[in-house]
Amino acid sequence: MASFNDLGLREPLLMALEEEGIEHPTALQAAAVPVLRREGNLVARASSGAGKLLAYALGVLDRIEPRAAAAEGEDDAAAEAPPATRVLVLVATPEAAEQTALALVPYAQAVELAVTATGPGWGTAAGDADVLVATPNQVMDAVRTSGVKLESVEAVVVDGASDIEALGGFEALESIFDNVPRTTQRVVVTGVATPGVQDLIDRRVKRAIKYPVQAAVPDESPEAQETTGVVGYVPVGERDKIDTVARLLGGQDGDAPPVLVCRTDERAAQVAEALSLRGFLVGEADDEEADVVVAGSTEALAEMGEGGPSGTVISFDVPADEESLRLRHGGERTGFVLVQPRELQHLREIARRAKLDARPAGVTGEEQGAGDEMRRFRAELRRAIREEDIGAQMLVLEPLFEDFTAAEVAAAAAALLRRRPPAEPEPGAAPSSRAGSARAPGRESTAGSAPAAFARLFVSVGERDGVRAGDLMGAIAGEADIPGSSVGKIEIRDTFSIVEVPADAAQKVIDKVNGTTIKGRSVRVDYDRGADRARRPGPGGGGAPRGGPRAPREGGGGFRGPPRGGGFGGGAPRGGSGGPRPGPGGGGGTRRPPVRRPPRDD
Repeated sequence: MASFNDLGLREPLLMALEEEGIEHPTALQAAAVPVLRREGNLVARASSGAGKLLAYALGVLDRIEPRAAAAEGEDDAAAEAPPATRVLVLVATPEAAEQTALALVPYAQAVELAVTATGPGWGTAAGDADVLVATPNQVMDAVRTSGVKLESVEAVVVDGASDIEALGGFEALESIFDNVPRTTQRVVVTGVATPGVQDLIDRRVKRAIKYPVQAAVPDESPEAQETTGVVGYVPVGERDKIDTVARLLGGQDGDAPPVLVCRTDERAAQVAEALSLRGFLVGEADDEEADVVVAGSTEALAEMGEGGPSGTVISFDVPADEESLRLRHGGERTGFVLVQPRELQHLREIARRAKLDARPAGVTGEEQGAGDEMRRFRAELRRAIREEDIGAQMLVLEPLFEDFTAAEVAAAAAALLRRRPPAEPEPGAAPSSRAGSARAPGRESTAGSAPAAFARLFVSVGERDGVRAGDLMGAIAGEADIPGSSVGKIEIRDTFSIVEVPADAAQKVIDKVNGTTIKGRSVRVDYDRGADRARRPGPGGGGAPRGGPRAPREGGGGFRGPPRGGGFGGGAPRGGSGGPRPGPGGGGGTRRPPVRRPPRDD
C-alpha cells in the first residue's frame, strides 16, 4: 500500500498527518495529490467517505507558500501588501463550511497558512485569511461589501458541486469563476455528475485531470448496470456504531466469530477496547473462544488464511474505494457496512464501480397486511432513495444527525408531512400525474390541490428537459430569496412541473424566476391553471397532459444480513457509550479523539 511519503508532500504536512493518526492515502488521495501539487486542474467524482477533503487539502496546501516566504525577494510594496484570500473552498451550506474549515486547520497551520470561515466564531476576517471556506453566496456577499477580493485567489475548490447546484448556488458560483484570475487552479469534487455540473466543468475547468477517468460524464441508467453480488448496509450515526455492533454480538451464535474491519490499526485498537469494556472477548481469527475479531485494514483480511475469514465481515468504517469494498464484501462472503447517512452516496458509488448491488441489510419486503397507502408511501420513499439525487437534502439535515438517529429524523419528517392540512380541491383541477407527489401515510391525498397556505405554480420545464426537484427548489430559493424548506410539493411531469410555494411569496417567485434559465432552457412561470391545461389538446392530439403515473420500482427482496441471529431489528439505542470518532480527512485513516474540532470523514 502506498504511503503519504510517496506523494512528495512537505515534511510539515507529513508530521500533521502523523499527529492526526492518518496512515495511508485512499485511492482518491493517491491520484489527486500529485496532480494538485503540480498546479493542475482536477475533476473528481467522490463524496464523504472517499477521503475527498484530504485529497484537495494536501495537494493545494503543499504548493501554497506562506506569506513571509512568498514575499522574500519582492520589493517593499509587495512585501507589505495586506493579507488576501489565496485559496477559496466552496461548499453547499454554512454548516459544511464551518466543519470543513475546522478540519483544514491542522494542515493549514502546519504550512503557516491561516484558515477562516464566514460567519460568527472566527477571529480572522474573511478577507484576511489565506484559506477561506464558505458557500458561493456568502463569498459574493463579501465581495459586494469589499470584504473579500477575488483577484488574489490562487486556487478554487468546489466541494460538492451537485449539492451546491441543488441548493441554488450556481449563479454565485459562476460569478466567482468570472472574477478569479484565469490562471487560478480549479478543483471540482462532486458526488453526482448532473448535466448542470458537467456543463460547468466543460466551461470552467479546462484541461482537467479526471478521477476516475469514466466518472466525469453523466450517470448511466441504473438499469444498465450489471451486478455480480450484493452488499448490505446499515445506516447508523458514528456515536451509535459501538452500540449497534454490541447488539449484534449479543445475539450471534455462529461457529466463526464475525470480523470487524476498521479504517486503520489505531481505529481498530479503539474499537477493540470499547468492545472489551462491554465484556466481549476480542481475539484472533483462529480463536474459537473469541466473540469478535477486529482488523485494522482490508489487507489484514488476507492474513487470515486462504479465502479470508469464514465469519461474517462487518465494515465498521465505510471502505474508501471499490477495490476495498470488493475485497471485503465481494463473492459469496456474508456481511454488511455500517454507514453514516452522509456516506451513503459514496457507498452506492463505489458499489456501482465494484458491480455490487448496495441494499439495506435486513430488508425483506413489505409487511403482510399493511394498508395500501402505507405500502405506496414506503415504495415512493424507496424510489426517491434509489433514483433521486438527495445529497443536498442530506446536507440540510446533517446537523440533526449529531443528536438524533437517521430513523428518528425520517420519522419526524414524515410526521410533519402527515400534519399538512389538505385544501379543498380546485374545481376541475387536473389530477397529479407523478407518483413522486405522494403524501405521508394516514391522510387522504387530495390530488391536484394545494394546502391552503400554498399556491400552485406552473413551470414550463419537465422530465423531458432533465429537470429534477432539486433544480426547481434551488432556482426558486436562489432567485426569489426564500428558504428552500418553505417550498412545498414538487410534481415533475413530462413537459412541465407544478410547484407549491407559500401563497404570500407566489407573485415574487413568478416575477423573479420567470425568464431565468433552468437546465439550459428559459422558463415561464405562472399560476397553475389545471382545468384549462387539462382541456387543452397535447401535441399528439390528446386531451390531458401526457405522463401518467409511473409504477414505483420495488426492491425485490433485499439483503437479509448475517445468517447468525442478532440482526438490527429496532436499530441502535441512542445515548450509549459511543465509539471512536472519525478523522477529519477520512478515508485514509483515523485521527485521535479531537479536542475542539468536530468529527469529519470526507
